[in-house]
Amino acid sequence: MKSILVLLSVFWFSVHLSAQVQVTGTVTSSDDGSSLPGVNIVVKGTTTGAITDVDGNYALMIPEDGTVVFTYVGYESQEITPATGQVVLDVALHVSTNVMEEVVVVSYGVKKKANLTGSVASVSLDQLESIPASNTASLLQGRIAGVSISNFSTQPGLDDPEIFIRGIGTLNSGAKPLVIVDGVESSFSQIPPGDIKSISVLKDAASASIYGVRAANGVILVTTSAGKSGKPTVKFNMNMGSQQNLVKPKLLGSVDFATVRNAWELADGATEGWYTSEEIETMRNGSDPDHYANTDWIDQAYRTALMQTYHLSIDGGSEKVTYRLSSEYLNQEGTMIGTSSERINLRSHIQAKLSEKLSVGVNLFGFNKRVDEPIFNASGTNNEGLNYFLRRHTMPTVPTNYSNGEFGFVDGAYDLHGKMSNNILFDSSIGDRYSKLNHLEGQAYADWDISKDLHFKTSFAFIDNAIAMTRFKPTYQKYDAEGEIVNENTLNSLLNTLTKNTKYQLENLLTYSKSFDKHKLNILLGQSAQSFREDYNSGYIEEFPNNSIHVLGGGVTNPAVDGWAYEWSLSSFFGRLNYNYDDKYLLEANVRRDGSSRFAEEYRYGVFPSFSAGWVLSNESFLDGNKIISFLKLRGSWGQLGNQEIGEYAYSQSFATGYNYIIDNSRRGGVAIRELANPELTWEKTTITDIGLDFNLFDHKITVVADWFNKTSNDVLVRLPIPLIVGVDLAPYQNIGEIQNTGWEVAVGYQDKFGDFSFYTNVNLSQIKNEILNVGGREDWIDGTYHTINQVGSPIGSFYGLVADGYLTEDDFLSDGSLDTENNATQYGNMKPGDIKYKDISGPDDVPDGIISEDYDREIVGNPFPDFMYGFTVGAGWKGLDFSAFFQGVVGVDRWQWYNNEADGNYTEAILDYWTPTKLNAAYPSLGNSENNSKWSSFWVEDASYLRLKSLEIGYTLPASLTAKARISRARIYFSAYNLLSFTKMIDYDPERLPTDIRAGSYAQSKIFSFGLNLTF
Repeated sequence: MKSILVLLSVFWFSVHLSAQVQVTGTVTSSDDGSSLPGVNIVVKGTTTGAITDVDGNYALMIPEDGTVVFTYVGYESQEITPATGQVVLDVALHVSTNVMEEVVVVSYGVKKKANLTGSVASVSLDQLESIPASNTASLLQGRIAGVSISNFSTQPGLDDPEIFIRGIGTLNSGAKPLVIVDGVESSFSQIPPGDIKSISVLKDAASASIYGVRAANGVILVTTSAGKSGKPTVKFNMNMGSQQNLVKPKLLGSVDFATVRNAWELADGATEGWYTSEEIETMRNGSDPDHYANTDWIDQAYRTALMQTYHLSIDGGSEKVTYRLSSEYLNQEGTMIGTSSERINLRSHIQAKLSEKLSVGVNLFGFNKRVDEPIFNASGTNNEGLNYFLRRHTMPTVPTNYSNGEFGFVDGAYDLHGKMSNNILFDSSIGDRYSKLNHLEGQAYADWDISKDLHFKTSFAFIDNAIAMTRFKPTYQKYDAEGEIVNENTLNSLLNTLTKNTKYQLENLLTYSKSFDKHKLNILLGQSAQSFREDYNSGYIEEFPNNSIHVLGGGVTNPAVDGWAYEWSLSSFFGRLNYNYDDKYLLEANVRRDGSSRFAEEYRYGVFPSFSAGWVLSNESFLDGNKIISFLKLRGSWGQLGNQEIGEYAYSQSFATGYNYIIDNSRRGGVAIRELANPELTWEKTTITDIGLDFNLFDHKITVVADWFNKTSNDVLVRLPIPLIVGVDLAPYQNIGEIQNTGWEVAVGYQDKFGDFSFYTNVNLSQIKNEILNVGGREDWIDGTYHTINQVGSPIGSFYGLVADGYLTEDDFLSDGSLDTENNATQYGNMKPGDIKYKDISGPDDVPDGIISEDYDREIVGNPFPDFMYGFTVGAGWKGLDFSAFFQGVVGVDRWQWYNNEADGNYTEAILDYWTPTKLNAAYPSLGNSENNSKWSSFWVEDASYLRLKSLEIGYTLPASLTAKARISRARIYFSAYNLLSFTKMIDYDPERLPTDIRAGSYAQSKIFSFGLNLTF
């Protein structure tokens, strides 16, 4: 009997073995085709399993009808039953979209999104790599709730978007957020999107307070891509684009210009206009282009420009050493003639595991950039640059070139009006102006696992910048059509400047992590030290023997040198405590102590604490098994931050050179006090309270993140006006201001998959109210620009002016043509029907006095900040095709449109709708009387709300069966359009321009059409 049992057992075992089959394959990421080492592979229902090696390869024995389960952190698990006889099973895992698994970079570490207690938003650059942009920061515009990004100027090489996180909380200190790249304070504007793995934005005090005095304006954390163990992976991305000016103001042609110019002169009392009817007819028929041309200077100044980007990276390694090397080349012509930029980037990341407990690494990043522009600048907000000259100092009646080939500057009526036109072609071609920027940064670090629960990391980093600028202004002559000189520059000159700065950072981090039962504890202790120094030197000289010598030694007269230097340092200690009970109850506390050299010793140190808590209700038993709510968390935080971004020596009295004194009847050089110091200066302090709710519905297909916040800044630095009798230009800073930003924000996402078709959409909306609560006991003070005011109860920099009340009509005047002052307030200049009428609001006795005065009749007439900001994305994929569209906009924001109310230069076509006795409801007042009509008033404030289709992209990923023949893991081609459509009331100028850009002199944004290719080998 025993023999029979043994035989049966052997037979059964042999049959079982015969039913086993070995399956081999490779596991990769569906995102980029890279191999995944360490993937856990098991036969479902058993403990039989394997793990992929460094190249993502595996081998596993499974039953013929067995199911294989593949799991990997951060990726969705897959269960696959091989077909009968199938022995090769390659798998591509998809990145997990489950919030419970998603990991977010936070200050000094990473954390599961489900366990966050602060307000942190993250952005993946995967969907942004294909968008053509020379400045990576601009790609975030409209994609994060509560974050305002304005692309007010996009001049190649000089574009620097303005970024505010949850409003502005300061008046005189820096309002830019702190940017941390791989743990080092830096900038990410010049980092190629292909080198960035993730971006996190820390918006509340709980998430940002560990950065102390640098975090009052929020924190942006950038993590760059690192190497992975496995065979080398090579990626090549190419993008070629065609740029066009996004907004081209429609300036008047010569006939309309001459007509308006004549009417303006006659309205101001002249006996005749600039041009006769015969001359206007000559403009119309084009019979004398040398003297009466019809030049569209906008078309002459702007062009279709090429932009091309090439990015190459390689990464890989073994279990001991991983590496990643990358490079990018960017070449961008400017849409404005005479402007361009060229940049090359290099980055390397190498990490070596010296033992089971010790690893070291080195990160290096550098770029070289050249920026070319006209000697007069291309743009600016201070009445400078070619963009300003286009509106203010060009005339369509002047040709680009006379028939003799010389540049044109005057028209046939020059002897009468004496006005010379700027010639943009001439201005952009003479002389030489360029800047060269060399940037290098490096970081060395060591990670030591002291024990299972205790970890130590030390790092040292440096950043070195050198910016050299050369500007050579040549001698030149300007002629009329007859060859007579009408203007000339007889003295050429050269200016060279060199700005160098260096920053050092040393950090030490000790982390303790412990899990026991349902408790998880994490403690972080850290020390940080920073130092910074900047040096500036310049040399200037005039009178070169010709215009070909561009070195200082070639000049002869008026040599001048200048230079300055400043430095600061920061010493800090910080800590964080995290407690997690059963993934239900979450607590976090942070504290940082900073000492800054920017303040006197007794006021140098500050302590910045924060506390936050979260309750994951979806992990409670009463929501267990709920088919609608996949995840639900309530969180709240409170904390304080600091702001040290003021001058390096504002606490210490300084003297300025270059002042002259008369002593014994002779002039003697000396020094003087330009601004008063305040030795009691201290930090600006920002307190933020945040309440948030995160929830996911229907198996995480719908995600919602909502926050309400109160951000109040105290001890805000204010420099109040002082009497002239004091004898200095600037008053001392004082910690006497208080500013509040309150608001709410919500981000909603949806994604789903239906067979081969996938769909997603993301929407974010935020409202932020900015309000000045206190300015040292004063009610307000007017900004130096005269058209803005800082007033208690109103936003920073509110627009300030007279209040327009329609137009004066003929009924407002007496029979002799004088103003009826019994029924109308006295205004400015020689009043006439059609002039702007202003409201008489007050007077010296706080009641209307019948006189319009800027001392008593001005009010807040506009808000530089939007009421709402929003953005939304829709995207879809089907097999290899993919599509995405991104919209961004703002509502309820104002801008000055002050460019059609001045007597000089050309006008936009909108001015043709000006008041006449037959057009009483015209858009513009009657021509002339600039003394009255050009006053800062509500008439010149325009709604700058807009909606833009910021990006539209269509791509196709070639089938793997086709690309594999060329040994290509993944190949994708795409077409994209950037700034494709705009919807706004501002038809002639970009509504995104800065509030201070009253004449729209900023470099215009571009509409870009591009083609690209992504290859992975």
